[in-house]
Amino acid sequence: MPKINKNIDSVFELWNGKVDQYDIYPVKVWENIFEDANLKSINQKDEKNLFNIKLALAHIYHDQGKFTKAFPLLKALYQKKIQLKNEEYKAVLIKLEEEYRSFGDISNALIIRNERIKIGDIDTYWEIYRDCGLYEAAKKDFIQFQKKGPLYSLEQLHYYFYLGDIYFELNQIDSANAIFIRGIEAAMQTIKLNKKTKVYRETNLLYYYGYFLGNTAICYALKGQYHKAIPLLLEDISYSYENLGNKARKMFYLSDCYLKINNPSKAKLYLDSASIIISDKTNPDIYLKQLQTTADYYKYSKAYDSAYLYATTYSRFKDSFDAKKQSNQSVLILAQLELTNRRSELLKSTQSLDEKNKIIKLQKLQLYTLVSVIIFATAFIIGLFRNFRQKNNNKKFVEQQNKQLTISSESIKNQNDKNEILLKELHHRVKNNLQVMYSLLNLQKRRNKDEDTKSSLLSIQNRIQTMALVHQNLYTTGNFEMVEVATYIKTLITHLLSIYKTKTKEIEIIYRLESDLELPIEYVVSIGLIINEAVSNALKYAFNANMNGKLNISIYSKSSNCIIEVKDNGPGFKKEDIKENSLGMKLITVMCDQLKAKYLFENKTGITHKIEFIK
Repeated sequence: MPKINKNIDSVFELWNGKVDQYDIYPVKVWENIFEDANLKSINQKDEKNLFNIKLALAHIYHDQGKFTKAFPLLKALYQKKIQLKNEEYKAVLIKLEEEYRSFGDISNALIIRNERIKIGDIDTYWEIYRDCGLYEAAKKDFIQFQKKGPLYSLEQLHYYFYLGDIYFELNQIDSANAIFIRGIEAAMQTIKLNKKTKVYRETNLLYYYGYFLGNTAICYALKGQYHKAIPLLLEDISYSYENLGNKARKMFYLSDCYLKINNPSKAKLYLDSASIIISDKTNPDIYLKQLQTTADYYKYSKAYDSAYLYATTYSRFKDSFDAKKQSNQSVLILAQLELTNRRSELLKSTQSLDEKNKIIKLQKLQLYTLVSVIIFATAFIIGLFRNFRQKNNNKKFVEQQNKQLTISSESIKNQNDKNEILLKELHHRVKNNLQVMYSLLNLQKRRNKDEDTKSSLLSIQNRIQTMALVHQNLYTTGNFEMVEVATYIKTLITHLLSIYKTKTKEIEIIYRLESDLELPIEYVVSIGLIINEAVSNALKYAFNANMNGKLNISIYSKSSNCIIEVKDNGPGFKKEDIKENSLGMKLITVMCDQLKAKYLFENKTGITHKIEFIK
C-alpha cells in the first residue's frame, strides 16, 4: 500500500488509475481521503475538483451500501451529466437506478432504465420486475435476454448470481440450489485460471465463490440441515469483508442456524454483530431479516415482550414493504399496458411499410426492364446509323427516371420517418394518460371521506386492474393472442384477497382450473370482469368474522363448451333484493351477453354463479 498523499492531484491519479482502487487503499481509507478533500474544496471554492470529488464519493458510498449518502450526490451528478465522460455517465446511471429501486421508487428507476437502454448499455428489464415482486416475469426476461458471458468469466458468475437469486425468490429452492452449485464450480475454475491471466481482482472472485457457498447453505438450512449449513455460511462471511450487506445477511442466517441447534450464545453473538454492521444501511430485505431473527431469538429466550415487539415491527414493516411492491406493480403494469395495446398497430404499420417497399422495388424492376427493351428494340429498328444518338437519348431518359425514382424513394422514406415519430408520440401520450387516470383515482379515494364513494372508486380500480392483468399476462409470456387462464385467475384472486381479506376472516380458496386452457384476450377480459365482481361481492359480504369462509372457483372444458363457476358458503341473498342501481350484477349480465353465455344464479347454501359458453 503506497503512503497516503494528501495532494488532491496525486489522489486523483491513483483513483483514476488502471489498477483497482480498493487494491491501493481499503474503501474506508478512500472515504476519509475524499471527505477531507471535499471540505477543503468547499472552503477554497474549487468547483472543478469539487465535481470530481463528489463523483468519487458517490461511488465509495454506494459500494459500501450507504445509499442515503450516495443518493443526493448521484442525483446532482445526473443533473450535470453533460460534464461526465461516457463511462462515468454509464456508472452513474447504474448506481442511481439501483438506489431508486432500493428506495422503492420504480417510476424514476424506469426512467433511468429506459435511458440506459437508449444508449445501448442494457436491453433487459428483469431487475425492475424483480424489485416489484414479479419474480416469474423477471425469470422469463432474464433467461430470454440476459447474456451468460464467456466460460470462466466474471460475466458468467454474474449470470449464476442473479439467476439463482430469482429462483430463490420464487421459492424454487432445489432449482436455486442447482444454480448456486454451478456457480461454485464456475467460480473455482475462474479463480484457478485467473492465477495465470490476472484479468480480475482475486477479492472479487472470492466474494462470488463465498456468496454461492452461503446461498447453498441457506438452501440446506431451509431443509433443516443446520450443521451442514454453518461451515458454508462462515466461509462466505470470511470473504465478504468489502460487501457488508451480504456479510450481515449471512450472519443473520448463521444466527438462525445456531438457534436451531440450541446454541443461543453464538446466535446472540452473530445477531448483535450483524445488527451493528447494518446500522446505517437501507436494504429493506436485510432489515426484515434482522427483525425476524431478533424476534426468533427473544422467543427462544422466553423474553416474550421483546419477541412480540420485534415481531410486530416486522409485520408492520413487511406490510408496508409489500404494499409498496403492490403499488410499484401497478405503476409497472400501467406503463406496459399502452405498449401492449399499440403493438398490433405498430405491426400493421410495419407490414404496410413493407408492402410499399415491395411495390417500389417491383416498379424499379419493371422500369429497368422496360428501358432495356426500348433500347434493344430501338437499336435494331433504327440501325447502326442512329445508334449513338439513340443511346444518348436513352441515357438522358434513364437518368431522368432514376432521378424521379430517387425523389419518390426519399419522399416515402420521409413519410415512414414521420409515421414512426407519430406512433412514438401516440405511445407516450396514451401511457401518460393511463398513469394520470390511475393516479387521479388514488388521489380522489384518499381525499374522500365517504365510505360508499371510496368503495365505488376501489371497485373501479379493481376493474382497471382486472383488465391490466390480462395485458400483463400477454406481455410476460410473449404470446400476444392467447391468455393462459389458470395463471391469470390465480393472479387476479391474489390481488382481490390482498384488498379485502382481513385478520378476522379466514377464507379458503378452492381452485378447479384446467391447467392448459388458453382463450383469446377478448374472452379473458370478460371472464376476468365477471370473476372480479363475483369474488369481490363474496369477499365483502358473504363471510362474517365468526365463520371459516370457503370460495370455490372452477373453470373447465366440457365438450366444446367452457364452464365457469364461482361459489361461496355464505348466507346468500335473493336476486330480487339487488338494488336497481347495482353495477356489479349488471356488469356480469353484460359480460355474459358479450360471451353469448348462459348465466345461472343459485342461492342454495351460499351464492353460485355459473356461466357456460362456446369456446
